[in-house]
Amino acid sequence: MKRTLILQLLVLLVAATATAQGNKNFRDDFDKFKKKARQEYSDFRKQCLAEYAEFVRTAWKEYGAEPPKPAPQIKEVEPMLVPHADAETASWFSKLFKRKKKKDKEQPPVAEEAKPSKPKGEQPKPADKPQQTPPPLKDFQLSYDQVIEPAPAVAQPVPLSEVIPQPEKANDYFSFNVFGTECKVRMGDNCRFKLPSIKEDDIADVIKYEFMKSQYDNMLYDCLQERERHSFSDWAYFQMLMQLCRQFYGEYSNEGALVMGFLYSQSGYRARLAQDGSKLYVLVASRHFIYDSSFYYIDGEWYYLLDGRKSEKLAICAASFPKESSLSLQISAVQKLSANPTIERTVTSLMNEEFSFTLTSNKNYIDFYNTYPTSSINENFMTRWSMYAETPMEQGIISQLYPPMRQRIAGLSKVEAVQELLWWVQTGLEYGYDDEIWGGDRPFFGEESLFYPYCDCEDRAILLSHLVRDLVGLDVILVYYPGHLAMAVNFPEELEGDYILCEGKRYMVCDPTYIRARIGETMPMVKDSKVTVIKLKRA
Repeated sequence: MKRTLILQLLVLLVAATATAQGNKNFRDDFDKFKKKARQEYSDFRKQCLAEYAEFVRTAWKEYGAEPPKPAPQIKEVEPMLVPHADAETASWFSKLFKRKKKKDKEQPPVAEEAKPSKPKGEQPKPADKPQQTPPPLKDFQLSYDQVIEPAPAVAQPVPLSEVIPQPEKANDYFSFNVFGTECKVRMGDNCRFKLPSIKEDDIADVIKYEFMKSQYDNMLYDCLQERERHSFSDWAYFQMLMQLCRQFYGEYSNEGALVMGFLYSQSGYRARLAQDGSKLYVLVASRHFIYDSSFYYIDGEWYYLLDGRKSEKLAICAASFPKESSLSLQISAVQKLSANPTIERTVTSLMNEEFSFTLTSNKNYIDFYNTYPTSSINENFMTRWSMYAETPMEQGIISQLYPPMRQRIAGLSKVEAVQELLWWVQTGLEYGYDDEIWGGDRPFFGEESLFYPYCDCEDRAILLSHLVRDLVGLDVILVYYPGHLAMAVNFPEELEGDYILCEGKRYMVCDPTYIRARIGETMPMVKDSKVTVIKLKRA
């Protein structure tokens, strides 16, 4: 009996040992397979890079730049005050909105800090005499002749294959600044090289022999990690790479341009190397047509020189990578920039002194938005507003503004809440004309209207669209009349007033430039115009 028990224990021990050994062998085999698969991925990318280098030796052709296409200039409809406003409001409006071209032109186009907008305590006091009774609203259906659909989401480009960091003896980090935000990438002296000339063979040799080294894998890996860490959009990532190469290799250096082209294309983006006989450039393909910038139309794509330089004629290399993607100017996520608060600004509704909020802006976001180019989808200028309105507001503004706003509208119906928000934008922000301040049309992202001293109709409509979607949770559309942008809201109940019937939904006009207007009131001079409906995604 005892012998039998010992034999059974020995069998179990041998089986357990064999199982453990089998598991170890399986893990070892799996690790070898994973390592081999990763190496094959890396080799595939390196193989494509080597083939690209050989193509660079021959695939150059001279192109002339297409002249910049100016952004369409829209003659703005001037703001109006509703006829039923009281005398105090009429006096305030006449002082605030009187067009003073000479004075405005003497002001700098971009304010360093926000000008406080009618802080609490400086508002006109309510008139003692009774206000005029507003006339009852009547149903009026506005007609439209075009509907702009929301731009489909575009996935951010990814490298051709997985980028694997490589072990190195030297792991020096290079710190650099982009929009007030520190980034770090492994770049040391082993990443410095000298491009003998910009002849095709010299460029190809650097790509084939220099960029195959392990330090460039680590450089690329770290750049992609920074893109993910900060949730950088395509445009922000392009700006990040440009700042990295300028600060490490020198501004407009040929070495910096070549590394920029390497990092950008290896990140999955479509780019082309170009040169004019003395300087090397990187041309960037864009999904969106960019205004006020010369471009090269190559194989059905717009390519732009976006580093601030200009060139009328370039020799452009046609070498490309598989699965490359063009840059998108959409900003679908909140980008994570370091805090850089401006001075406080208080914005108070003329209609309700209790609807008053104090906030600071983050100057780093303002600086980023200042680099953002005017663009459109398929050269349809009406598509640009949705790109601004679909860009989420940054968290700093949201954390300051949204909690107290939610407190103020708590207990109100959705109609009452939207009316308070509408009046706040109408009377809390000062109106300014883009042609006088900026020298041409300049749309604002939502938070820009809360930073700059002045904003116009499109800026107000974009800001209000954020507030209504985020705080009240209702569907909205932007409404473009000739020379004017407003907004309309789909309420759960049917209201009287001016509306647009679009795809079976009734949207009530909310015009943030028609001062003291109620929901459902349209400026008289545009009421009979056919409008363009610009659909927005629901928050």
